[in-house]
Amino acid sequence: MAQLARATRSPLSWLLLLFCCALRKAGGDIRVLVPYNSTGVLGGSTTLHCSLTSNENVTITQITWMKKDSGGSHALVAVFHPKKGPNIKEPERVKFLAAQQDLRNASLAISNLSVEDEGIYECQIATFPRGSRSTNAWLKVQARPKNTAEALEPSPTLILQDVAKCISADGHPPGRISWPSNVNGSHREMKEPGSQPGTTTVTSYLSMVPSRQADGKNITCMVEHESLQEPDQLPVTLSQPYPPENVSISGYDGNWYVGLTNLTLTCEAHSKPVPDVAGYNWSTTTGDFPNSVKRQGNMLLISTVEDGLNNTVIVCEVTNALGSGQGQVHIIVKEKPENMQQNPRLHLGYIFLIVFVLVVVIAALYTIRRCRHGRALQSNPAERENVQYSSVNGDCRLNMEPNSTR
Repeated sequence: MAQLARATRSPLSWLLLLFCCALRKAGGDIRVLVPYNSTGVLGGSTTLHCSLTSNENVTITQITWMKKDSGGSHALVAVFHPKKGPNIKEPERVKFLAAQQDLRNASLAISNLSVEDEGIYECQIATFPRGSRSTNAWLKVQARPKNTAEALEPSPTLILQDVAKCISADGHPPGRISWPSNVNGSHREMKEPGSQPGTTTVTSYLSMVPSRQADGKNITCMVEHESLQEPDQLPVTLSQPYPPENVSISGYDGNWYVGLTNLTLTCEAHSKPVPDVAGYNWSTTTGDFPNSVKRQGNMLLISTVEDGLNNTVIVCEVTNALGSGQGQVHIIVKEKPENMQQNPRLHLGYIFLIVFVLVVVIAALYTIRRCRHGRALQSNPAERENVQYSSVNGDCRLNMEPNSTR
């Protein structure tokens, strides 16, 4: 009997199996589609797209939107019932786009976006007699950051310190800051909540030990963000303090002699900050200066060159808040100048001598020419009777008188 019962139930089992397969196949023709995920800007608007596709004539009984939280639970956002209409949690900024006219279009519009709106949403459409179908839509909310960069004024100490700052404020997700520069330095980053809920402000500091090589360098703060087509590149010019370097003394030409007056030596250096008057110290390696030498800031005034300055090494030491540096010059004093340029009176004497010689030569040439002209007149008989010659102090003179008898 048991075997007969199993045999009589076998055809029924096959029929049930075929019926279930038919239902699954029919149910596969009903789908809920989200064509693409949505992106919105903080404070703006966006649309969560969702629609039902079916090759059968089904009746939509309800549309439901829910948001999944991080714990996996679902929070109700909006419901649309064909007879009861919409039931929306925040109707002032959330609404169905076209459900009242076309139930197959379940798209949801959201305005005045906040960061809290970001997340995974589930679009569920209930049908009769096929039941419910659902799919997920991802909403991403972006907040474009406000990016700024500036150079900082380091303290006058040779230690590692912040020299530039770059800020990417109120961004979501946070901006990504980098320093693509050719200077040696390190950077550190801080994050804090932005002025808008859910946003983040990122501050990056570039740090280094101040140096002359970095002073005046142009560097760049680069900020990348999903809302930007290209990274923001913000130029910054560094301002770096450094101790005195390349100290030199100018004003000595190697041709000083005893009695030369009104000379000045100038001390020059590269430094930041620039030393004040008290930051220059003049000295020698052999003792004190003569009374004819006076110190005046970065200048050394020499009223008269004395023999006591001969073979003297003059030193200038320059000091600012970060350190000091020095330069020197070796002075050799001669008894007489090497060229005429050091004695203007002698130079003028040579000029007067040359002028005098030229005057004498010109006068001599003029006299010779007159004498030759006189001889030419003597050779002419017609004019000989009217010409008289006289010699006064070696000069040839011609006196021509008209012939009164003619």
